Amino acid sequence: MNVGILNYDAGNIYSVYNLIYNLGFTPKIISNKNEFKNIDKLIIPGVGSAFRCLQNLKKNKLFDLLSDNLNSELPILGICLGLQIFCERLYENGEANGLNFLKANVQKISQKNKFNIGWSKVEFKSDELNSIFLNNKDFYFCHSFSIQELDKNDQKFLEGYIKFDQRVIPSVIRKNNFLGVQFHPEKSQVNGVKFMKYFLNI
Repeated sequence: MNVGILNYDAGNIYSVYNLIYNLGFTPKIISNKNEFKNIDKLIIPGVGSAFRCLQNLKKNKLFDLLSDNLNSELPILGICLGLQIFCERLYENGEANGLNFLKANVQKISQKNKFNIGWSKVEFKSDELNSIFLNNKDFYFCHSFSIQELDKNDQKFLEGYIKFDQRVIPSVIRKNNFLGVQFHPEKSQVNGVKFMKYFLNI
């Protein structure tokens, strides 16, 4: 199986690459639309400035390519910022239009606590994920912006969340061929490996 890893100047590419490789799959780094061929699954990592990363996607003609593959048969996994770019509007280091696949905004996680860094327990709404992570639901998070104001029509796609600063933070969203997570599987040790195996076997 060929697993594409999107390179759009959003960090953590090689951490994801090594995880995929160690699981016995063939990772392929994709930096332009010409490399977007013969892949069976696509992973979009994410650490960095939303505004700049969206600019890079558009400059390398990857933004429209992602849009064209929504609601397709290509399974897509978005990690952290790789989830957030599928929202309508993002406000990190400037205001930017996302892919508008999810009707929501991405804003500062909290005025009181500026960052969520470390391990948090994910409350899964999916019976399938609850059965996989029966005894341990802790995953590693590292973000200062989060999905907010998720439209009621998209609420049904929410499959997991955490509670942070008395607020519910969407942490797992599955919509059609897209699966997005706010946590970092590549940093979540045993649970991260289990989650990545789950996605690669969908």
